[in-house]
Parts: sequence; C-alpha cells; structure tokens
Amino acid sequence: MDELTGAVIVSYMMVLFNKMKYGPPERHHGICFVNPTLISPSMRKGKSKNIDDASRGLAYRLSSRKGNDIIFLPYNPGAMVLYATQSGSNKRVKLNWVNVTCLVQPRSTKCGYYMLRFMKEIVEKGIEVLVKDNTGDRKVEYTTDDINEIREEWSEFVTGFIYR
Repeated sequence: MDELTGAVIVSYMMVLFNKMKYGPPERHHGICFVNPTLISPSMRKGKSKNIDDASRGLAYRLSSRKGNDIIFLPYNPGAMVLYATQSGSNKRVKLNWVNVTCLVQPRSTKCGYYMLRFMKEIVEKGIEVLVKDNTGDRKVEYTTDDINEIREEWSEFVTGFIYR
C-alpha cells in the first residue's frame, strides 16, 4: 500500500470541513485545517515558492485561528522536512501543544488512514475525544471497516467533485 499523497489528505480534510459546515450546528467545533503541502519541500521544487513563502503561509494560518481552536496540520516527519525560521516581527503567538493518545497502528503503511480516521473522530465527537482514554471507543486499533469508511467517504467526495 502506497503512502497517501497530500492531495488525498487535503481532499479528505474537505470532507471533514463539509461535515462541520453543513452538519449539526449544536456546537462550535473549535477546529481549523492547514494544508500539509504548505510546508512540504516536494511541493516547492521547481517553483517560485520557497521556504520563506511556506513559513509566512504557515505563520499566517497559525495567527488567524480563533481562540483556542485546534489546528489539524497532518505532518509526516519521514516524508517532509519542517523548517524553523526567524521572522523580523516581534509579534509572537503562544501555542499550546497538546500531546494526545491515539490508537496504535499495526503497520506503518496505514498511518495516513489512521490519521484521517482520528481526525474524523475528533470532528464527529468533539475535542473531548482528545482526553486520555477517550479515543477509539476503547478499541486497541481501528478495524478494517473503520479504515474502509474513510476510503469510501473520500471516494464519494472525489467522485462528486469530478462529476458535478
């Protein structure tokens, strides 16, 4: 099984965004998304976009979040390199990093699907899912049906997008 591309991840993030936007309005989700290709060096090769552009884009997205929103920025350190830069600005945004516990993935080739499933769980159940021992409905790992649900939602979204 091949690694998921940035396009697959971003399109599934659009699925989740649509669920938040058009789903039940009972609660503020407190979630915002960042395109992972924003910091991906492979997306900048041969283009005018450079590390400064990526840094500015990421800084803008982080600073434009509302209150204590959670930021989904799927990042694979094995596939991407994150650059730290110093901006000339004195403006600093305090970020609260939260280490969360998620289900263990049995094989490394499913990490993208696990990440998407975990994001879906947070969107559907709220950020309370991030509390320790509150993920995955007490499962040890996601089932094949859980992962297939992600594939199915993604394919329905892409098919609908292509044939509108």
